[in-house]
Amino acid sequence: MEGKHKARVEETIHQLVAGMLIRKIKDPRVANVSIIRVEASRDYSVAKIYYNVIGGGGLEDVRKGLESCKGFMRNAVKKELRLRVIPEFVFIYDSTLDRAMALEEIIVRLHEEEPPAGEEGLPGEAGPENGAGGETGGDDQEGPEGEDAEEGDSDGPEGRDA
Repeated sequence: MEGKHKARVEETIHQLVAGMLIRKIKDPRVANVSIIRVEASRDYSVAKIYYNVIGGGGLEDVRKGLESCKGFMRNAVKKELRLRVIPEFVFIYDSTLDRAMALEEIIVRLHEEEPPAGEEGLPGEAGPENGAGGETGGDDQEGPEGEDAEEGDSDGPEGRDA
């Protein structure tokens, strides 16, 4: 039961802070901030708010902007949530998206450097022309499939109606 309540509180804080950043806070330093997730401590004394900056930018300026509006956000959360303790907000930059984009860039570059298919395979890789892949029961697999297909064709709609 406690886990569901904690998750609900975290989600509420997430929605409230994200909404305030979009609608109420006019500080240009936090204009491109996206809230990723919120993790509250067991006693709700601390809420870690993970954020990312859309389009990059000066992370130090963003951090200062978030710190300057922290009190305003806590007051707004206090009005919405009925908790004995209103959590202290700790803003943490989440670099997961940056790392994912860097990995994607590396993968794209690797695909650009790959030789076109058919020129060179990996060492030890055997293709159909080397006798791999079709010798072990390839004829046996085709026979039953062909028979099933023929039986399915002969029954067709007439066999189902009869």
